[in-house]
Amino acid sequence: MKLNNIHTKTVKNSRDLFLTLQKANEANSHIQTIILEPGKYFADEDNIVLSVKKNLTIKGKYSNAKATHLNCGFLLGDNNTLILKNLAIDYDGEECNTIALYDGAELYGDNIIVDRTTESHWDTIFCKDSTLSLKNSEVLTDPTRNICGISLKNSQIIATHSNLNAPLLDNSTAYLKDVFTNYAFALKNKSNLSFTDLTLDTSQNTEFSDFYVDNHSTVTGINLNLPKKYSYIDVINSHFENTNFASGLDNVRWRFDKNSTVLADGDEPFNNLA
Repeated sequence: MKLNNIHTKTVKNSRDLFLTLQKANEANSHIQTIILEPGKYFADEDNIVLSVKKNLTIKGKYSNAKATHLNCGFLLGDNNTLILKNLAIDYDGEECNTIALYDGAELYGDNIIVDRTTESHWDTIFCKDSTLSLKNSEVLTDPTRNICGISLKNSQIIATHSNLNAPLLDNSTAYLKDVFTNYAFALKNKSNLSFTDLTLDTSQNTEFSDFYVDNHSTVTGINLNLPKKYSYIDVINSHFENTNFASGLDNVRWRFDKNSTVLADGDEPFNNLA
């Protein structure tokens, strides 16, 4: 383990990382940043979950995120802030999210790849009463299975230039710019989505609505791309408005109830629910 200064430490193996994080969590610790040398961390371990109890930055030494791979989960709460950068993270445990945020936590991801490598039904990232910010990042799951890459409850996400698998918003807010999503997108319970340049590729989804908006939720956007032929957008007791459909408005099938407002390029589209 290399000592850079009182605030930064560089680690090169799993043991160094684990012990340094324990030290950083101590009340009197001055460690603010942990830099990881390239390599695989916790490669032979199962069910490693790292708890972050203070504000901290953990980043790979180089800009190639795949060069620094962590087989572990992260747990963050108590209004703490975690910055992750230049990392590939997956978790092969059965009973935890790859990253879980609670109680006012904030996660900032820059150039990270977050995935799950098991067949369990835990979402890749789960946020409750928390804030998530992503830039140049990917949040993945098996694209053929009905698992959320990101699930938010009473939370907020801001994402730019990122790839998010099957987002779910529950009483939550999302601001997205130049984002690619797949499988499905769902909002419920007074959720809000604002976007510019959103692609939703649901070609693997043959069971569910492609874009589902329910219970006083709101979607407003510019430039929506739905590559799958005849993508279905369902709006129930909610508002949906978008200007410019990159794949063509004829490619969209709409289903909405009488309590909803739907505008596609300024006009109400044909309702296939009628």
